[in-house]
Parts: sequence; structure tokens; C-alpha cells
Amino acid sequence: MTERRAIATGDHVELHYRVLLADDTEVENSGEQAVSLIVGSTDLPEVVAQALVGKNSGERFRIEISGSDGVFGVYDPQNTQVIAREKFSERVQPDLGALVEFELPDGESIAGHVVGISDDGVSVDFNHPLIGRDCVYEIAIVATDKCKD
Repeated sequence: MTERRAIATGDHVELHYRVLLADDTEVENSGEQAVSLIVGSTDLPEVVAQALVGKNSGERFRIEISGSDGVFGVYDPQNTQVIAREKFSERVQPDLGALVEFELPDGESIAGHVVGISDDGVSVDFNHPLIGRDCVYEIAIVATDKCKD
């Protein structure tokens, strides 16, 4: 992936990213390893994927996302569920605010935030944590390559 040309939908891209809240609190980053993805796949929000189009390897840029844009979906109260305490392993006890992950019957993983703990169980919110929040994506494009047809 060394060709230097403008990125198009469907291209393979390697990049580093950080997601920040409006107050500059970092909520996610790609770490030291570049993330590899196909532009237009569901790996990134559509607005971020579209911002990559036309950019080149080596570019750095920021995308400001308003919480009112609905980029991360709409909050659904039915996505908060009470889960029996015995569903948690002994080595992973839920704490208020903790991110917990469960495996669905099809083998896919789903993550949620613990929003309540009671004798009846643990309330877990499976809504996207950035719904309704202003945030910023900082992107550094490492390399690009046109996907083979």
C-alpha cells in the first residue's frame, strides 16, 4: 500500500484515529497499530467514511460531529436490560459505569455500559455510548490501496 492517490469508496485504508468528546476527553483510539478498513464499510460512521474520500496517504484531519445529527443512532430505552448477576463470571464483577461484553447466540459480541446494580440484577445499557453527544474524530491516514475488483 504505497500508491499515493485520492481515496475512493471501496478502497483499503490504514489509519490511526482518536475519538474525543467536546471537552477533549479521549473515549477511543486506534493505539499504536494502524487500523485497516475498507472505506464505506460499517467499520466507521458514514460521515467519517465520507470524509476519507478524496484524501491522500499522509493526511491528518478532524471531523466534528454534533450529537443532534444522529450519527450514532437514536437512544432506545428498550436497549437497557436487567441481566441476572449469575450471567457475570466471578472474575468479571460489574461496577457502575463499567463496559461489559457478552457473546450472543450467533457468536457475535455485544458491549454495554453498566448503569445500575441491584439485588435483582445488573442494568446494562446497550445503546451506542456516543448517541446524542458531540464528538471529534482525529484521523491520520497511513496508507491507501485501491481494492481489487
